[in-house]
Amino acid sequence: MSKILRSVAIFLIALMSLSGVANAQWVTLGRKALGKIKQLTSEATSSTETSSQQPVSDTKNAPQPGYDAATVLLEARADKVYSTAINILQANKDMRITKKDDKALTIEFTDGKLSAGMQVSSLGDNISQLLVVSTTTGKAGTSIVLNGIMRVCKEMGVHCQTADE
Repeated sequence: MSKILRSVAIFLIALMSLSGVANAQWVTLGRKALGKIKQLTSEATSSTETSSQQPVSDTKNAPQPGYDAATVLLEARADKVYSTAINILQANKDMRITKKDDKALTIEFTDGKLSAGMQVSSLGDNISQLLVVSTTTGKAGTSIVLNGIMRVCKEMGVHCQTADE
């Protein structure tokens, strides 16, 4: 009976020590992702452009709007990231907040030409994800999404860079 008990104890100790190693690896991977901005964009298409893929809807010749989205993990509380973003938007005379939900930590805003939305999610006690999405005019240029995330990072004193760098 003691051999079985000893074997079970050794198995449990080994299992617990391995789960700690696996958890530490996830923490290391998470730390490497902090401050790395991942961006996804699509330019607007006109009705004269053709696509190599078949359209999903029947509106073959309708222009398709573009989008610009970016996300970053920050080592900060979600409510602090949200309040920093609100303060930045309120201080910017070119931006107007059209809708905000303090409970869901979401903001919708516009510069008069483009509309954008921002959501802050808590991923832990001191880790949050900032997601910003906007429409695009189809013109290549500066991204209000990327600039917005960089402003929040700078205001919070957090180093952020695009994932490509």
